[in-house]
Amino acid sequence: MNYCVLTPEQQRQVMDSALQLMSAHDLAEITLEQLTHASGVSAFDIIRHYQTKENILAAVLERELELMAGAVPSPELRFPSETLPDELQVLARIMLQEYRVRLPFMGKLLVGAMQNPEVGALFYRKFIQQGRLLFAKFLDIRKQRGELRESVDVEAAAAMFISALSGILLVVELFGGKQVEPLDEERLVCELTDLFLHGVLEQ
Repeated sequence: MNYCVLTPEQQRQVMDSALQLMSAHDLAEITLEQLTHASGVSAFDIIRHYQTKENILAAVLERELELMAGAVPSPELRFPSETLPDELQVLARIMLQEYRVRLPFMGKLLVGAMQNPEVGALFYRKFIQQGRLLFAKFLDIRKQRGELRESVDVEAAAAMFISALSGILLVVELFGGKQVEPLDEERLVCELTDLFLHGVLEQ
């Protein structure tokens, strides 16, 4: 991508508009004309800067992940009275909240991923995989402090925790589960973190 064509403000306008369009329409249906109209940035400049629709999607995914990461406390930071279970529950609540804010967007991405394997690979690489690595960094610091078992594979543990948390939310919210049963988020957070910690804590 050529990041020199659009100003930071124009990039924000394009990504904000792309996110709104992606939340309301299937990815394949979104046109350059719609994005130009919504953002106020010329089609010529959008094409020169991003070159492809996939690059716009990649930029949006990267930004949304950065925003989610910014909502989470630094992995190095711990308040004096905080324990690992406390930290993990706080993280789980924040992640649920951040995922919920993005549910319309993520729902359309899932549809796009099923229709186009390239979209699925981009979604996985830019959002899911990078999010898992951020959480793995948090776990790795706790492992270095001797709080997790030496044998714990932090990347596998991070993948399991995030997949369980996001998967339950997506099933309930996007796939009709909330019409059958309410999602008790506090119970979900407590039980999932307890189960997770049972498998990784140093005994």
